[in-house]
Amino acid sequence: MKVITVINQKGGVGKSTISVNLSYGLSMRSKRVLLVDLDPQAHSTVIYMDSVPIHTITDIFHNRSFDIKQAIHPAMTNEKEVESLKIIPSTIRLASSAEQVASRVHREKILYKALQTIKNDYDYVVIDCPPTLGVLAVNGIYAADTFLIPITYSKYALDGVSDLFSAIDEIKEGEAFDFKIIKNIYDKRTTQTNQYIDSQLESFDSNVLKTIIRKSESINQAVIVEKPVCLFDPKGNGAQDFEALTEELIDG
Repeated sequence: MKVITVINQKGGVGKSTISVNLSYGLSMRSKRVLLVDLDPQAHSTVIYMDSVPIHTITDIFHNRSFDIKQAIHPAMTNEKEVESLKIIPSTIRLASSAEQVASRVHREKILYKALQTIKNDYDYVVIDCPPTLGVLAVNGIYAADTFLIPITYSKYALDGVSDLFSAIDEIKEGEAFDFKIIKNIYDKRTTQTNQYIDSQLESFDSNVLKTIIRKSESINQAVIVEKPVCLFDPKGNGAQDFEALTEELIDG
């Protein structure tokens, strides 16, 4: 089981969109996939669930003896189950549960320990983290085998990345960690900004994915109608880009 944590404490960089579509892409390649929504805003959850079930990610943080399998549900789209894709949904109540465990000993290991009980059931776990470095993101970091860091093409795109690396280093207790940077919401018309961001990323060259997610109306519309973009517009740029991302991560 490989755990991919999608993380960046900067909001609006597309973490949920990437988590949703990467999970779908992996499942379409016959991988057994579990999507974990760690964000109280539940943006990944609404794509794959029509309503919030009784058991969610909140139970894992609220109850020490909770069986994680009770919070795992089939991912649904077009009123059908997505083959090979399951989800642990989130809810706004997760925020208050996170506050309650903030002072607990080994609080950073809660999700990791729960996932270890199902490690033989899945090929990939994709974790959608909130745009903060609080206890929820810390759990996402501790559980990760690799980090997928979305970067947008804006002047402040790399703000906070060094802080993120420092946090990962501390939580991983100095162990070497694998990370990939994915360029997101690329617009070829913003030439100077694009050149600036590319120059800033030169020092991370070996960790920057070749795939670039282009700015696409089909991606925006897919979010609105609550579907993976590959279902909403299979031949569009958005679907092509997420296909490429999935292939690159599998090959890598």
